[in-house]
Amino acid sequence: MPLANLSAQIVSPRTFELVESQINSIEEDEVLIEVISCGICSSEMPIYTGDLIGTAGVSFRYKEYPAKLGHEVVGTVIDVGKKVTRFKTSDIVTGLTYSGAGFAKYFVEKESMLCSINGLSAPEYILGEPLMATINILNNINFELGDTVSIIGDGFMSLLLISALRHYPLDKVFVFGHHESKLDIVRSYGFKHVVNSKQKDPWQYVMDHTKGAGVNVSIEYAGNSDALRLAASITKAKVRSKLVLASAYDNNMPFSIGNYLQNRAPVIIPAYPNQSKDKLKDLELGIWAYKKNIIEIKSLITHEFTLDGLNDAYKYITENRDKYIKGIVRI
Repeated sequence: MPLANLSAQIVSPRTFELVESQINSIEEDEVLIEVISCGICSSEMPIYTGDLIGTAGVSFRYKEYPAKLGHEVVGTVIDVGKKVTRFKTSDIVTGLTYSGAGFAKYFVEKESMLCSINGLSAPEYILGEPLMATINILNNINFELGDTVSIIGDGFMSLLLISALRHYPLDKVFVFGHHESKLDIVRSYGFKHVVNSKQKDPWQYVMDHTKGAGVNVSIEYAGNSDALRLAASITKAKVRSKLVLASAYDNNMPFSIGNYLQNRAPVIIPAYPNQSKDKLKDLELGIWAYKKNIIEIKSLITHEFTLDGLNDAYKYITENRDKYIKGIVRI
């Protein structure tokens, strides 16, 4: 082994450079992967802009420049550690690839963080991490029969969850967003209460359609103060309704929902992958849900980029929110 690697890393705000490195060996519980693709996650946008680099408590990948982005890897196994039993060379895997730079030719990850997707067509689109994250959110919410639900935000992760909710016995599902093309996808899933919040008042819409009661579960995916306040304000009051935090929030964003916490008193549910009780189980369930057509992902990936084109890719993403849902980097 040693193996020459090439990765795209952030070297300064809004600037990727290709960085050469060498993989000399892998640990006995690790898997060496030749990367096929890696998803671009919006949660890493503050790393791209430089806003979170070096802040207290941030992931080791973002502590300093160069910073390592990309944690939604799909690839082919080319070597395994001596204690690895679940994979062999030539297997196609995906998973929770948090150990380094996923925008790379090669990647090393623990066996316990990976899942096989052998035999599935177009594996480059089967991103295990967001599928796992969706299962984790579903588990954390623990919907009850006949719940009324609101979802604020029409981005990729929101659409993943909404595709799954087609199969849940819920009363009403309200979806609010700003982009008609994305809201049309929600309508194509069969949901009726789909509202462009630039055209109608979401709070008033929920009150009108719940007789002023609000919702049992309010899920916030937009990641800004206004959306968080809206999500809190439409929860049913004083009945332990659920306010689900599912977005990536800026450290400087005002958490201005104190009045709602006191007077509507929802239970706050942070629903992020590292809060999963069993990451591997949730990952495997995510792949199963994809196989069973419960969660849709392929059609939500709208753009593909190259390893040496990430500067242009991120610039495009920030300037084309109406057209863009999800992108992958093809290696």
